[in-house]
Amino acid sequence: MSENSKERVAKKNISSIVSDIKSDNYPEEAVPVGTYVRSTRLKRLGLVIDAFYGEDDLDGKRIVIYTVFLFPPFNNQSLVMNNQDEYYVSNEYEYEIIAYLMMNPVDISNMSISYEKEEY
Repeated sequence: MSENSKERVAKKNISSIVSDIKSDNYPEEAVPVGTYVRSTRLKRLGLVIDAFYGEDDLDGKRIVIYTVFLFPPFNNQSLVMNNQDEYYVSNEYEYEIIAYLMMNPVDISNMSISYEKEEY
């Protein structure tokens, strides 16, 4: 698959994810869509693009699972991204992320438009 076709597929997939974020069953205790988060499991920064309830914990409380859009890892030695760096979408348990609540959430719909226009 050529780089251009991979890029088109990635853009289409991101648009489909972002267009589906307005859900009636979004957990009320979840952080807002667009909140900056760090995945402690994958050690990457990203944004919340969805949240839903998973299984119950030992206390009978439902666990919130976040769908996060993760940015390529940052290399301190070089400001140049290498070809293997990729954006990544992952489901993370609420206790596997650190949410940066002191920053305003990003308007995800604007991010989608910018990504479509290759202005990222």
